[in-house]
Amino acid sequence: MISDSPNVVWLTLESVRADHTPMGGYDRDTTPAIRQLAEEDDATAFENCFAHSMWTPASSASIFTGTYLSDHGVGKDGSGMRTLPPNLTTLPALLADDGYRTACLSPNGYLSSANGLDRGFRDFYWLSKNLADGGVTDLFEYALNLGSHEGSPLNAKTRALVKYALNVRSHGPGFTLDRNEHNLSYVMTEMAKRWVSDAAKGDDPFFLYAHIGNPHHPYCPPRRTRDRFRDSLPVSMDEAIDLSLDVYGGSERIRRLNANGSQLTPEQWDAIETLYDTEITYADDCVREIVNHVREHDDGNTIFVITADHGELFGEYGLVGHNLVLHDALTHVPLVVAGADLDCDGDELVQHVDVTRTIGSILGHDHEQFRGYDLRTETRDYCLSQRGRADFDEFFEINSGFDTELLHEHPVSAIRTREFKYLESASKSNLFELPDEETDVSDEHPEVVETLSGVVDDWVDWTAVETDEAEFSDDMKEQLADLGYL
Repeated sequence: MISDSPNVVWLTLESVRADHTPMGGYDRDTTPAIRQLAEEDDATAFENCFAHSMWTPASSASIFTGTYLSDHGVGKDGSGMRTLPPNLTTLPALLADDGYRTACLSPNGYLSSANGLDRGFRDFYWLSKNLADGGVTDLFEYALNLGSHEGSPLNAKTRALVKYALNVRSHGPGFTLDRNEHNLSYVMTEMAKRWVSDAAKGDDPFFLYAHIGNPHHPYCPPRRTRDRFRDSLPVSMDEAIDLSLDVYGGSERIRRLNANGSQLTPEQWDAIETLYDTEITYADDCVREIVNHVREHDDGNTIFVITADHGELFGEYGLVGHNLVLHDALTHVPLVVAGADLDCDGDELVQHVDVTRTIGSILGHDHEQFRGYDLRTETRDYCLSQRGRADFDEFFEINSGFDTELLHEHPVSAIRTREFKYLESASKSNLFELPDEETDVSDEHPEVVETLSGVVDDWVDWTAVETDEAEFSDDMKEQLADLGYL
């Protein structure tokens, strides 16, 4: 009976690398709620989960469709401005057809109806910092004049935005009109809880996907979290935030920094990573709130998936942000699955498409499209991460000496084993013996190159898919610019 099927709550944290979590051996307890969930009897924390790409649109499309970037094409041209092909179904679409109530909450324009990633969600909420045509100022004006609006009908999003405005001194940066200092994770959490409360009133199971925007750069932790690692900051909190806003203040600044080798001092890196870790703790707070709320309504019948869409660079290859490369700093992400009897040790190589297929199989939808492995019965020897075309010209315009020795301009595939990472594009290939990702050892291991190049030939066909151009609203473009994409 569909009514007896488990709920699924999939929470994806933005830009969280595995080695900045205690599950990945980090010395700071950045994710106590996720760690505690991982320690439950029916949970598995996977030590070796590798995302399918290095940014949100491609990774999200892989999660929903259970396919690789070269299959779905979102991000193939190097931009997120492409749509999901119409021939691909999604896990939420299969579940919705089976009677599930499905919902997605996203604060990222690259995960929206514009590029078709709302497919299968009966309730889809793309979140913006805009209440109306203005900006964050609308929130404060509305909150300060709430008494005069008592008779006005408020939808769930507006109520959550107003609640954020009223709590901005704890869950935000305080009263500032700088959009980059605000976040939407509190708003999303409140909306998710309200949606779960409503969904739990019915007899149908539900699938909830929430993309938690912290800690996407620029890093400006909500005030309630700022004391957690403050003693580790080499400068004052205000100075650290000013540095973060300067480094990540738009795509042009990030591009210029990367073109010139991101020459930050050790003290500056320390400050930025401490802010990043603090942001992660707030995302972990949101996970705790949502998980606890679901458990108040679900009779113990929910599968939880907690992961990240990709990681973040802090000077690897002289780069910041999440672009250009498929370094482990970007592809190695945390993954915890609770509430499903997977019978896994946790040290297996695993990818998000495996989780998609496994959940689909558990719920009766082992679709032929899904390219992952069922975690209950299968293991993989290779992980595949991919990146679309890169535009080197925009970096050469800034610095004619921009170093591309370890970079690939054409769409590139990375095959990762426990010992090696092999990268191949139309123009060149590299083999690295892990954890070193800077010394090409192709000449020393020709047999490994031959084997892993064969895996690329078997798994990857960049010509197999064509996508249409997506149409993003002005508000979405403004948001993507705030995130440093445009």
